[in-house]
Amino acid sequence: MTTPATTISVTTGTPRITLVNVFTVAPEHQDALVEALDEATRSIFVKVPGFISANLHASLDGTRVVNYAQWADEASYAAALRDPEVREHVQHAAGLAQAYDPTLAQVRSVHHADTAGS
Repeated sequence: MTTPATTISVTTGTPRITLVNVFTVAPEHQDALVEALDEATRSIFVKVPGFISANLHASLDGTRVVNYAQWADEASYAAALRDPEVREHVQHAAGLAQAYDPTLAQVRSVHHADTAGS
């Protein structure tokens, strides 16, 4: 897996969208799904216009994988889904999961820990 510096910029009032896709997976398939998503991101998505970043999260109980991905706008994400290479990846990832729930969202509020007293 890769560990580049983050490119996440979470701000309100932009056309950026966030894909939050929660995959339900058998614990014995969690690592394979994470690796498939990681590989597709490194080899496919980084070249897709409008893609900004992706972060993969594996639940501690082994039953979920969460893909948190940022896109320039909804049109860029929709165009990516029409790309045959992207569609092939989506089908492969779906085949490793028991279920998945992709949700597009826009940042409406941002908060940070109060570190003024530190």
